[in-house]
Amino acid sequence: MNLQNIPAVYPEGAAAQQQAAAMAQAAQAQQIAGMAQASAAAQAAMPVSHRPMRQAGRQLRSTTQLHSVVEACQTVRIACMDEEGPFIVPMSFGYDWADPEEIDADAPRLALWVHSAGVGRKVDAFNREPRVAIEMDVQDGLITGTYACAYSYAYRSIMGTGTIHHIQGIEAKRYGLTRIMQHLAPEASTDFTDQALARANIYCIDVDRFTGKQRA
Repeated sequence: MNLQNIPAVYPEGAAAQQQAAAMAQAAQAQQIAGMAQASAAAQAAMPVSHRPMRQAGRQLRSTTQLHSVVEACQTVRIACMDEEGPFIVPMSFGYDWADPEEIDADAPRLALWVHSAGVGRKVDAFNREPRVAIEMDVQDGLITGTYACAYSYAYRSIMGTGTIHHIQGIEAKRYGLTRIMQHLAPEASTDFTDQALARANIYCIDVDRFTGKQRA
């Protein structure tokens, strides 16, 4: 995955973060080249066709709608696999987003930044199998009916698959943590010490395919 193809989204006037992003991209150029090869190999092994959404009328197709779901969510659920079987981990996240016209592509581009402790089940799973699935959703309220089975719930959701990459390098980690803070707490400080960054465990999920759905 090449982060240069995913224009970063910054709060207005955040020049310092823009400078940090430029430094991060330069610092991790070699690592990103390896990421691209790993992602390409993983995608080459995937089926070339995908099952269409059964209720096509509920599919979110505009980039504005899809982006609004990502922006409204505070948690992404990551499905991964280890020797005990599949499991799901909810994690806070930050993201990079690019509309198709920005990157000359057929679909928008999404990268999710997450962080965790350096040890544990999910870390072992990420290292063992980098292909993961993701889900996030927005609860829009109860839909009432005249009888029990007529009740439902309004929501917007995104589901997808991607490759998770373990991020190395101080400036690359600074960039990832900054993206997380800008999404979760945009008014908070993003001043990280090099010592803290050296200990931080940061991942980036290159989401290569995702779809949105709405129940209104």
